[in-house]
Order: sequence, then structure tokens, then C-alpha cells
Amino acid sequence: MSKFVAGSYATVEAVETAVKGLLEKGHNETDLLLVTNSPDKKERLAKETGIEVISETGHDENSGWKDLAPLYPSFDEEALYEPSPQHPYPQLSPEQEEEQERKMQGYFSELEEGNILIIVSEN
Repeated sequence: MSKFVAGSYATVEAVETAVKGLLEKGHNETDLLLVTNSPDKKERLAKETGIEVISETGHDENSGWKDLAPLYPSFDEEALYEPSPQHPYPQLSPEQEEEQERKMQGYFSELEEGNILIIVSEN
């Protein structure tokens, strides 16, 4: 199942419009995930859209990349495993790691600015 960020929106109203458009294109509500760092926006989004909403800042000291990776489509989950018999070699080159870090920071910057991300899962 692939994922992509359908957009970053500053207002709940803009998210509602984008969600409506995605649903009209054939996506199901269960394919969509909304991400915000605002508890107020989270509550309002859940009530007004019926879509799953999570709060995320990306700067929780108790949360590592391994916990966040499944939420963000730019991240290669397989590359996060520690070397083991199942994954004996690191999966990413230093350049790839740098690129993924840059993408993640971009998403977190959007969240810090108060924007809401829409993540879509495709089958």
C-alpha cells in the first residue's frame, strides 16, 4: 500500500474542500488520515470530516522515527530496521538518509506552522 501527502492546508475549511475532492475521485474515508499539531483543530476536524485525525509535532522526545515512519509516505520503513539476520545491511545510503530527513523536516515545518496534512493510502 503506497501513501502520499495530498496537501498541506492552513484551515479546516480548506481541508474539508480537499477531502470532498478526494472522495469524489474515488478514495474512501478510511484511505485518508489528517495530521495536525493542534488539539483544537484535531477535535474540529474529527467532528466535521469524520476522517481519522492524529496530533503530531515530530518533536516528541519519546517518539522516534520508527514510530513516525508509517505515517509519512516519504519514509522507507524497511530502511529503519537495525542490522539483523533479516536485514543484515543498512538499507539507505547516506544521501538517501539525508533526503528522507529533509522531507520529514519539511512535513514537520508545515505542522509547526499550524497546517494540516492529508495523507492518502492507495491500494
